[in-house]
Amino acid sequence: MGRSLPSVTLMLQQQAAEIKSLHEALRRSDQRILDAMFDGIQQHRAAIANSASLLPLEAILLLMLLEERKRVDRMYAELQKEIQKLRRLVETLNNPAL
Repeated sequence: MGRSLPSVTLMLQQQAAEIKSLHEALRRSDQRILDAMFDGIQQHRAAIANSASLLPLEAILLLMLLEERKRVDRMYAELQKEIQKLRRLVETLNNPAL
C-alpha cells in the first residue's frame, strides 16, 4: 500500500503548475516576486500538512501573507531604528554643548 495523499512538496509543485498560465502572463519582474513568495513558504511545509481544514491554495496564500508581514515588520523595525539615530543626530547638531 502506498500513500494516498501527495506529499506537501508535491502538492506545492502541483499548485505552482496550476497557476502557470497566470505566472506566464505576468511581467518578468512580477514572476520573480511570485517565485520568491512560493520559495518563502517552503519552510512552512509542516504547517501546510497540518492544515487539513484549508484548501491547499488557501494555506499557501495565508503563509505568503505571513511571510510578507514578517518582511514588513522587519523593515518597519529597521526604519524605526534609523529614525531614532537621525533624531539623536539632529538633537546633537541642534545642541552641540550636550
